[in-house]
Amino acid sequence: MRRAAAGFAGLLGLALAAMAGSVSATELKVSHFMSPMHHMQARVLEPWTRTLTEGAGGELTFRIFPSGELSKSPVAQWKTALTGVTDIAFGLPGYTTENFPRTMLAVSPGMFETAAEATNAIWDNIEDIAPDYERAKLLALWGSEPAVLMTRNKPVKTLADVKGLKIRTADQVSAAIIEAWGGTPVPLPASEIYTAMDTGVIDGLFIDPSGVPSFRLDEVVNHVTLGLPTPSSAFFLVMNQNAWNGLSEAQKAELDNLSGRQLSLDSAASYAKEAEHGMDILKKADKEIIMLDAEAQAEFVAATKSVSDKLVAEAEGRGVENAADIAAALDNKK
Repeated sequence: MRRAAAGFAGLLGLALAAMAGSVSATELKVSHFMSPMHHMQARVLEPWTRTLTEGAGGELTFRIFPSGELSKSPVAQWKTALTGVTDIAFGLPGYTTENFPRTMLAVSPGMFETAAEATNAIWDNIEDIAPDYERAKLLALWGSEPAVLMTRNKPVKTLADVKGLKIRTADQVSAAIIEAWGGTPVPLPASEIYTAMDTGVIDGLFIDPSGVPSFRLDEVVNHVTLGLPTPSSAFFLVMNQNAWNGLSEAQKAELDNLSGRQLSLDSAASYAKEAEHGMDILKKADKEIIMLDAEAQAEFVAATKSVSDKLVAEAEGRGVENAADIAAALDNKK
């Protein structure tokens, strides 16, 4: 009887220990509005979360919610992180530019030629940009390849060719650029681009080439104009502040070690790879690829300057006293 009691006590002890271990383990929700097949999930988020879990000895786990499972609206990703609907959110500052006046200075048209260049400039000046994210824990912030102009029926070879065209834009910066060029910006979610192009609701779109495979743009686009003074898009990965505060010091150290500039550059590299793939698809589909000549480029540059000035003025209007200095520092392509 005593041996049986001792055996029962031992089993009970093991069960309680197992329960204690499961209680101490932390699962974090990671949310985004892209498809589960999107390159960011496959190339960045999945390997990143696996590495974090391994480094934390299984005491920190992650569950990825793609396709807007926690919030359908691309615009709401920042809010889902702030309110704790998700623990970690992947989204675009350009959807709510009023929250990110400093970040918007990094997507000024014509400033960068590659995603890596944009991302390194952001992190070289992160202390000036970081106040945009003071309500959350910033894990990564990066830029995409610059946008290109894609049209269905009318090729764009000069500034005059844009006049009157209805062009889909993703954010206020891109909309301001299209207006400055004489076109009409049409804000649409990415999920509606294909149908809008196919039915003639829009004449073209402003997007970096990584969107080609994601949205089958090769089926509705016939002309692609390169050499324009276009912006990169900025993307963030942010964490709810309470979720961050709830981690152990060891977990915070592990997360910090695998976040920041390198995670941002890895994300930028994924966008660059997808953009290259997108351009390859367009070329293989025999779409017209137009490279502007020097005279046409100069026209577009002159027409676009007002947008850069407007971004600085808007940042100053939102209380960023050193907006012009931040813009100048970001534009220093060392």
